Amino acid sequence: MTHYNIIKPSILNLEERIKKCPPSFNFNIDYGYWLISEIIKQTAYRLESDEKEIWIPMCSSITNNHPYYYRNHLRYLCDNLPIIGNILFRNDYQKGSCYSYRLAPYYFGEEVEIVSITDKKMLKFLNSTVDLKSNNSFKRRYNFLGKYFNEKLTINMEGANLRNKNLFAEKFDYRKHLLNAISIAQISNREFSIKYTNRTDGRLHHQLTRLSKELRQFLRYEGIKLAGCDVSASIPTIYTFILSNINTDNIHLNNVINSDKCYYRHYMFIKTLLSPMDKEIELCKEKVISGQFYESFIDGMHTIHNFDTSLKPDEYYLKNVQRICGREFDGDTADLREVIKTNFLSMFNAKPAQFLNEEAEFNMHYPSILKWLKKFKEVNHEYFSYLLLQMESYFMLDIVARQFNKKHNGRMPLFTLHDCLITTEDNIEVLRQFMEEALSEALKFTPVLKVEVWD
Repeated sequence: MTHYNIIKPSILNLEERIKKCPPSFNFNIDYGYWLISEIIKQTAYRLESDEKEIWIPMCSSITNNHPYYYRNHLRYLCDNLPIIGNILFRNDYQKGSCYSYRLAPYYFGEEVEIVSITDKKMLKFLNSTVDLKSNNSFKRRYNFLGKYFNEKLTINMEGANLRNKNLFAEKFDYRKHLLNAISIAQISNREFSIKYTNRTDGRLHHQLTRLSKELRQFLRYEGIKLAGCDVSASIPTIYTFILSNINTDNIHLNNVINSDKCYYRHYMFIKTLLSPMDKEIELCKEKVISGQFYESFIDGMHTIHNFDTSLKPDEYYLKNVQRICGREFDGDTADLREVIKTNFLSMFNAKPAQFLNEEAEFNMHYPSILKWLKKFKEVNHEYFSYLLLQMESYFMLDIVARQFNKKHNGRMPLFTLHDCLITTEDNIEVLRQFMEEALSEALKFTPVLKVEVWD
């Protein structure tokens, strides 16, 4: 390893700071930047918490192993120097806790960039930590997918770094800006980590899942563009499958909905209590198979003001196109579909009666399904999303990914992005065909698949 990529505020220049206010010890600039980068990374992971002030602990039991004396470096970064101020704030030591740090307000919330450090001591220290990290749940069930996270998976760091800066200037989403920067740096450094969360969504989480869609074009595997294949209207497809088999002894349902799941007893109770009408289930399946599920609600939401009298005609779309798509409503069909998709998915995952307008329109098409859905979410609305996402992940990971990997003896790279499977551009048609066959056999109907090359 000849260099290592870290994250720093774009406006921060340690070299200039040292020239103006030289420290009283041999300050290593690369080590200073790395310490700041670590604090930025941990801050990004906690930005959605309820903490009003995020402090990142730096315990001596860890920092004592660093190649440079951490105390002096951190103290200098916390010094409130004349005119140029301080870079970090420190929270005083308390019994039973470490000193903790956060970025000074001047730097917090500002654009970051990725730069390389080349200090030999730092590289030797950091080189020992570069490895694929994964939790035991992943290793037990999906370890075969870990081998593709290797030196063949690369990213154009310069291009991705610049695009990430431009996205921040457009959207001002600081947390996403930081998470993008972290993923770019980690992929460049080959620091891959995978986490499987069986209790909640059943999905795999890694550097590719954190990366914004706009940055996927910079990824390569053995120098080849990546491409993804996913299920159109994935969530409606999955719950159509569940409802179609609610009164059957389906092996796939049994593999997911078992007694160790938090929603199992509730599901079994609702199963015996309510049964959606077959004609509604068939209509839902018809709309899913034809690729018209979301489109079927568009016309009804044009007149939702007749239900919600607080709205003016088409005010629903006027407000939501601006909020969701970021532009004025002009009747564009793609914008209308995006609004319907976003809001109806939110309705499925939210507490009952939180999306009354969407429920009212859904009820016009599927009243018994809505009744079943609201009853299922009555105890804990998160149970329904857990069920859907775990079912979706089961089909993507166990039915498609595992069998595809076995069929091709692990020779074709394969990554996951929630309901999407990813391979190289030259292999995507092979993956699409296999995915269609495997899912059609398992679901007993053919889902709508879509392919996208990441360029």
